[in-house]
Amino acid sequence: MSPPKVSIAIPLYNCASHIRATIDSVLAQTFGDFELTVIDDQSTDHSYHIASSYDDPRVRVVKNIERQGFFGNWNACLEFMTGTYCKLLPHDDPLEPTCLEKQVQVLDRHPEVELVHNARKIIDPAGNILATRRVKETSGIKDSNESLRQIVRSGTNPIGEPASVMFRRTTKDRIGGFCEADMFSIDVEYWSRLLAEGKRYYIDEVLSSFRVWPDSASVRLFGSQSRSMRGFYQRLQKRYPEAISPSDVRIGALKSSALELARGGFYVWMRWTQRGGR
Repeated sequence: MSPPKVSIAIPLYNCASHIRATIDSVLAQTFGDFELTVIDDQSTDHSYHIASSYDDPRVRVVKNIERQGFFGNWNACLEFMTGTYCKLLPHDDPLEPTCLEKQVQVLDRHPEVELVHNARKIIDPAGNILATRRVKETSGIKDSNESLRQIVRSGTNPIGEPASVMFRRTTKDRIGGFCEADMFSIDVEYWSRLLAEGKRYYIDEVLSSFRVWPDSASVRLFGSQSRSMRGFYQRLQKRYPEAISPSDVRIGALKSSALELARGGFYVWMRWTQRGGR
């Protein structure tokens, strides 16, 4: 059989509370030519059994023989992607029904585009909407160098979390795996390498969600986030000096520190609301 149009891979570890909602969101897509590979990294809860309960030929579940860890499992996901287009989907982040359809349309129509991304919702453990994240720009094709500069000057990850991004397999095979230097910047570092290969396309429509909950990786990394981003920006400036200046790095560092303080307040509020406001 020929490879599917889209390969989706979920790196799974101890997410029994949310993995079903994530898989269900993939199976509910209006675009059906995809394969979904769930790679369980020796979960100690019921995650593997939940993922294995699906009777759909597009879904396969793989269990690592030995624990690979966060970086190892993300890179294992890349190895299973054989479709024309690829998406790494975190185990707790659901998609909107038309996400694949609209992202595939962009990549089909614009061969110069290496990645397509969209606006997304921030949701709590129950799926309630906490906020909406948008890039302050209209839908369309964006320049590569300007996009790299925008990443640094934003102080955060304006491209978005993996659920909001789709990219080409041929480019994935060319640029290699996720960098293991830092967990917080692992996705945006990968996006920067894709952008070095071509342009991006932004869809100003909410097509995915990013779930925040007390045990999520983003919450656990609080306290080291701005330091991670500063190091990433410095490495990026050395790699792409024609696109990023030292002053861009200084602006990004200041913004990342301010944004980490804001996240801290948000996490405190989230924990307070999860305890019923007590």
